Amino acid sequence: MGGRKRTWIAGLAVLAVAAVAGSIPAFSQPSSSQVACGSATQSTLTNDYQSTTLSIYYTEMAGPEVRADLARVENAVDLASALSDHDLAATLAATKRLVLQDPGWHIVRLRVLSISGRVLADVGGPYVLAPVRGHITYHGAVVGKFVMSVQDDVGYEKLVTRFTALPIELYRDGTPLMGRDFPASEAPPQVPPNGTTITVRGVKSVTDSYYVLAFPNGHTDVLLAIPRATAALEADSCAEVTAQTYGNIAVDIAKQFPLPELAVSYIALDHGFDPAELLFVRKGATQIASSGAQRGPVTIPPGGSVTYKGQRWLVYSFVPARAVRVYILFPGGASTSGPSGPSGSGST
Repeated sequence: MGGRKRTWIAGLAVLAVAAVAGSIPAFSQPSSSQVACGSATQSTLTNDYQSTTLSIYYTEMAGPEVRADLARVENAVDLASALSDHDLAATLAATKRLVLQDPGWHIVRLRVLSISGRVLADVGGPYVLAPVRGHITYHGAVVGKFVMSVQDDVGYEKLVTRFTALPIELYRDGTPLMGRDFPASEAPPQVPPNGTTITVRGVKSVTDSYYVLAFPNGHTDVLLAIPRATAALEADSCAEVTAQTYGNIAVDIAKQFPLPELAVSYIALDHGFDPAELLFVRKGATQIASSGAQRGPVTIPPGGSVTYKGQRWLVYSFVPARAVRVYILFPGGASTSGPSGPSGSGST
């Protein structure tokens, strides 16, 4: 397709459930040898970032919020009763209630259909992603169907930029939708081939794109601006490149949590992006939280590598708050450095 890698999301339901359970690994890491990643560095960066942004999408297909909202629709007695009575006005009222009534819910669009597939009510935003389908029953009989989403285009874009700091643009029918991260003068009019060099807010990046499902059908193109591989990064092993990438993502995720107070929640979210890593949040010599409540190594260096449970791990660390350091251990064996050198971001 014109040199462009097109990633169609197949088996969405299975992958979504796996993402929520934390069982989708990051892209496979090469061996921990000292061989430089070299020409594979850019593809390693791209794969790791794409894996992260897709995991955000998968969660919007079958995360806890989706399951809760599905139950609300399926158990809506007013909607089921209205469908059973073939009452269009009551069906629309019940649909609006589900989408608009409770600000704590996050159903961004709900389309209700008859058993034959005729649209009876459709409430919500125009550009919506991650459709989820279900049936509505009344006294044990199926009386209608629905298509629901908890993720719109703006929400997905915000999550991607919040957790990865990547500029992102969405395209529907070949036209840019947002223009929030890509200034109007810099947004490509069409999705370019993957690997194209572009400039976003003065920073040269490399493009990557894939499909996600649009509501109620069709697809939306996602365009990411991936950081360009530097000569220094190309000299690292591919395992180190992956550790650096997920370490940088962990730094961005940490900005969403007051640490160390919500360290357990932070660790749980970060594991959704790379379950293979181990996280330890420590304040001086005191451990605040860790992956699976593991004790971890007695001493973890701020960078380089460490042996734990008979395995060699790459170490990435950073300081999100005064006297608090987050240590992230990645499967591997060579040394790596954080955003400010061997000790990561900041110092204890």
